[in-house]
Amino acid sequence: MLSLSTITGMEIHQHSYWNPIIQFQLSEDTYPHWNLFCIEEGVFEYEVMGQKGEAQFGEIIFCPPHIPLKRKAVTPLKFHFLRFSFRDIEQYELPVGKIKILDTERLSSTYSHLRSMAFNETELSNRWKAHLIYDLLQLYGMENQLLTIDNQPKIKDPVIAKAIEHLHEQAFTHTTIQRIASHCGLSSIQFTRRFQESIGISPSEYLTLLRLRQARTLLLETDYTIDDIANRCGYSNGFYFSRVFSKKMKMSPSSFRKMHRI
Repeated sequence: MLSLSTITGMEIHQHSYWNPIIQFQLSEDTYPHWNLFCIEEGVFEYEVMGQKGEAQFGEIIFCPPHIPLKRKAVTPLKFHFLRFSFRDIEQYELPVGKIKILDTERLSSTYSHLRSMAFNETELSNRWKAHLIYDLLQLYGMENQLLTIDNQPKIKDPVIAKAIEHLHEQAFTHTTIQRIASHCGLSSIQFTRRFQESIGISPSEYLTLLRLRQARTLLLETDYTIDDIANRCGYSNGFYFSRVFSKKMKMSPSSFRKMHRI
């Protein structure tokens, strides 16, 4: 899960814009900083830390420092390439591999601003670029936390569309992703890959969002104990539920109830 509250001092080291590129000179490369590929047009194959697939407009590839990134142009590409790091970090967690931005109008606007500053490495320009990248990360985090469940993009994969219906039906039972995958006639690996391609997050993350949304409602609208709420949300016990809730919400269930209950 993305955590950006303690990130300060993002520093842009490189920003290149390719319009277009037919093929990469190197099929694999490693960089000393975080790097990302923002695709405006076209399709390319990627592989990073065991994740692989295709990326196109609406999707961004993140690769950590000193980690090999394999890439191959499937069609002619227009994309931004940026390298960045942080001057002061207490704690952070950035996505690795592909993420999906649902608000494509805002994404197009961001890319338009980046195009106007491509290859411009002045201090002011890089500060603006850092702001734009930070904004995209915040947008991605917000979409995952708040929008994915209620405002999904149209899902083209019929198997995943049915899987989501099944997830909503079974979310508050003690179901597992393995069972959902089996219900769809897929292995866990196949299911996770296809789900991530369609939704932009993993099925386990999606299931967690469903359960925590229900947990928040029960915390605020009932007097159920933590163990009761855990059981009603599909968790095996209150301890594990509290650990998941605290990690995602940055506070314990009891603290959440105390702070937000009217």
